[in-house]
Amino acid sequence: MSDLEKELKRLKFEDILWIIFGILCFINVYGDSIQEKNLYINSKTLENKSNKVFTFTLIITFFIYIYFFIRNYNSYKNAPENEKELYTIKVLGSSFLIAGVICLIYFQINNKNFIGSPSL
Repeated sequence: MSDLEKELKRLKFEDILWIIFGILCFINVYGDSIQEKNLYINSKTLENKSNKVFTFTLIITFFIYIYFFIRNYNSYKNAPENEKELYTIKVLGSSFLIAGVICLIYFQINNKNFIGSPSL
């Protein structure tokens, strides 16, 4: 497989990831609507359902961020010496996204009373 074919395949895969990410945003909107209903009727069942929705979206987001971290790290390894510093920043940014989503997952699991979807 040529480099061009590899890059095109990677870009098509990333298009799919972005579509999944968009779907996750809509799923969070659904979770918000469950919480909105729960504000009126105060149901443990609805509260648990919305928390499961938000935890699910965060976990899938975590795996998407892992993919981009690996991609960015591989790009860093293959970067010319004069661009390594710039690629280091990209890898660092990816690691911050992972750290952030881990914090959000921890919060979501341990605080069931927060109203609203987690920030992706």
